[in-house]
Amino acid sequence: MEETREELQQKVAQNRELMTQLTKKNDQFIFDINKALSTSDIAEEKKVVALNDLLTQLVEGQKTGITAKQLFGTPTEAAESILNAPEPLREMTFGTIMLDNFLMLFTFLAVLTSLFTMMSKTGASSQGILSLVLGGLSGALSFYLIYRYIYIYDEPGADQSKRPGVLKTGLIMAVSFLPWFLIFGVSVFLPPSINPVLDPMITIALGAGTFGLRYWLKKKYNFQGTMFMRR
Repeated sequence: MEETREELQQKVAQNRELMTQLTKKNDQFIFDINKALSTSDIAEEKKVVALNDLLTQLVEGQKTGITAKQLFGTPTEAAESILNAPEPLREMTFGTIMLDNFLMLFTFLAVLTSLFTMMSKTGASSQGILSLVLGGLSGALSFYLIYRYIYIYDEPGADQSKRPGVLKTGLIMAVSFLPWFLIFGVSVFLPPSINPVLDPMITIALGAGTFGLRYWLKKKYNFQGTMFMRR
């Protein structure tokens, strides 16, 4: 999870304080790590957080005679571990969950309905582009509700005493899916003037483009969705 500006500033201050508590050997160890990191393009936030973890462990290790090499190996190895560490996941907000769920569901609905249309004898589809958008949005909300009231208890540190039981879980899932089924079902009755049916190949192309956008956003902003999996 990303650090806030206040948390980052606090860690910078902690790092300065921890540096004053290091032995000469450990001080040299951190100096060598900083030297190795200075030639990389590591983000300052990632560097501050990683050094905070290293410094905390070094200071604690000093109390029991544990050396830096025992904890982290050589300075070069420690620096490589920092550089190769995965980026922290962004905080899951209502907006990011809804966006990820919508992009995934729109892709699924667009491809699925297009394939059914191409395989049907009539070659006609009852799902217009607005139906697919509404289906994606309502489905995104349904899956958000399932995450919010069920899967959130799979998060590290969640209060397990509040996890719903089997019967309540089933009821929550049933109620959560209602918006998707109702809105998507009713949308097929919208007039073609506002809900035009596109050529299936165009719809598939839109689905593929949406999937590509989702992939790019997840790579660039490093957030994780909640559909079809527990975190």
